Amino acid sequence: MEQWKLDAFDHAQRCQPLESCGILARKGEKVEYWECNNVAKNNPEYSFVIEPLDWAECEDNVDEIIGIVHSHPEGKFEFSDNDVASCNYLDVPFYLVEPATQSIIHIEPQKL
Repeated sequence: MEQWKLDAFDHAQRCQPLESCGILARKGEKVEYWECNNVAKNNPEYSFVIEPLDWAECEDNVDEIIGIVHSHPEGKFEFSDNDVASCNYLDVPFYLVEPATQSIIHIEPQKL
């Protein structure tokens, strides 16, 4: 299994019962998972907001942001309407991780 996936599962496990969030990025030939703080003020167990300083640090240190990764510890293992809207708005793939089963699903932005 790729290291970024193991890192994302570990982060999601440590964040429970809150949603984890992170950035999937490419640096050279390597794909990395960047842990981010979830600064959602309302219901962080059901939503996430990536700490802007975490985003900026990642962006300053990688070649390309290639995805957003998060968990749904208190919800279904499927993307919410907000996830789909955010994926389309940011124009990057979204990944949902389930650490208990080490499962990952993803969606691609829809080109409208």
